[in-house]
Amino acid sequence: MRITKEKPVELLSKYGLYFVLLLLIVVSAILSPLFFSYSNIANLLTYNSFTGLLSLGMTFVILTGGIDLSVGSMVGFSSILYATMLHGAIFTFMPDNIFIYTGSPQLTPLFPQGINIVVVFLICSVFGFISGSISYKFRIHSFIVTLCFMIFIRGLAVSYTHGQPLFGMPEYINFIAYGTFLSIPMPAIIWLTASVFSIFLLRYTRFGRGIYAVGGDEEAARLSGIKSAIYRIMPFIFSAFFASLVGIMMSGRMACGDPKIAQGWELDAIAAVVIGGTSLFGGRGTIGGTVVGVLIIGLIINIMNLLEIDAYPQQMVKGVIIIAALALHNLLSGRRYS
Repeated sequence: MRITKEKPVELLSKYGLYFVLLLLIVVSAILSPLFFSYSNIANLLTYNSFTGLLSLGMTFVILTGGIDLSVGSMVGFSSILYATMLHGAIFTFMPDNIFIYTGSPQLTPLFPQGINIVVVFLICSVFGFISGSISYKFRIHSFIVTLCFMIFIRGLAVSYTHGQPLFGMPEYINFIAYGTFLSIPMPAIIWLTASVFSIFLLRYTRFGRGIYAVGGDEEAARLSGIKSAIYRIMPFIFSAFFASLVGIMMSGRMACGDPKIAQGWELDAIAAVVIGGTSLFGGRGTIGGTVVGVLIIGLIINIMNLLEIDAYPQQMVKGVIIIAALALHNLLSGRRYS
């Protein structure tokens, strides 16, 4: 049997995204001797886990040619919803003025601890179902629908506690947010587990094949007997579920529910998915590429923090490097978005 060797250009085309990631790792290690320290790697993985989880749900949505702008608001909503349920209510008792606890607050959960989390998942998933259904049934582009939901859900979250955080989290949530297993941060383990599940779902199941088919050509998929409704709506449910998971995890990190968190996180999630090679027109992309895209953005932020670059210049540098990384990857792979 004849074995053919791939040319360097073909290798770059196939693995261009990984080349960009490797290049960023090398540059980061050269610029800062602290880069490969355990604390920095742990912080890097933890920070990226939250964007990574949002990006998983966003990948499902974008593979169908849609977009979900509501995930940042959903994080804030799920955070404050979970906190209020821990205090025995759906709508909180918080007064108009800022409420400050003088000691550790007593938790009186509305339901048993595990059930509270399930209820948050269900409520947020219903929001995802509604936004996906409206987009599909009324043929309104998901950009517009989720933009409206982004505004509505953030307003709903803020109205819960008049914009104030609600303190008090159980120990197991704090462990999920800050704990480690085999020296690996728990948020990173959750992200990895969710990524493996998502890869399996997209690559080895009928549902995954349907996602690609509907995203690539909905009419051709329909003629092949594929009912597009489930494949247009379910990605928004996944996206809302992952956002609610991030909201609960962030509550543990902050030891409170905060309706104002995650503003603008939807943009990082979209950027990571697109950098990872998923086409905004649908039908093409992988979860593995999304994971690499998240790490590329995370490395950019991490090295700027190590170099003590101020927050506002970071935004400018981040934008330039993301465009450069995406352009380089597309040149190496010969990909065009047109």
